[in-house]
Amino acid sequence: MKKYLLWLLLCISSSIAYADEEDWYTYWAIGAANFDYPGSLDSDLDSIEALPGVDRTRTGFDFFGFYWPQAENSLLGFIASGSTDSFKTRYEKLNISQNLFGISGMKFFGREIGDGFFIRGDAGLAQIVVKDSLSTTISDTGFGYLLGAGYAFPVSSETRILISVNFSDKQVEGNSWKSTTFTVGGLW
Repeated sequence: MKKYLLWLLLCISSSIAYADEEDWYTYWAIGAANFDYPGSLDSDLDSIEALPGVDRTRTGFDFFGFYWPQAENSLLGFIASGSTDSFKTRYEKLNISQNLFGISGMKFFGREIGDGFFIRGDAGLAQIVVKDSLSTTISDTGFGYLLGAGYAFPVSSETRILISVNFSDKQVEGNSWKSTTFTVGGLW
């Protein structure tokens, strides 16, 4: 894994370009996730994962991110972000999704937007969706936030690659649903 990450970084750094500042940007990302569930749910889900024939997939995502330039090297916009914990057997499926729909800001510390180290903060409406083979349960709407940091590479005049680590906490129906995601995305 380290070999592939080093190869990716070398390829990206050898093609670093200056990006033009746009009137607006869109951001999309996908990656891996880790969860901290309320109560005993962590240990219950670990027990399910330990059963024979159960596959578990943990995914983090950022979709429909739209941003507009603000002060120097910063963006403000909105985004749908979240994470999904999926369990699958030959006959059954279980998905637990933590979703955050909110206002989002990014601050880049490089020469321009989409270059170098950056931080990110989101805040907005949170919701938990639990779906199995037979039904879907959607929680009441709560409040959530996301804090993140990462590194951005301009790879062409219109494309930037962002690698980031994000922590989010969603307060829904009196419980705290937390996740940490590692994502790779594109900012155009």
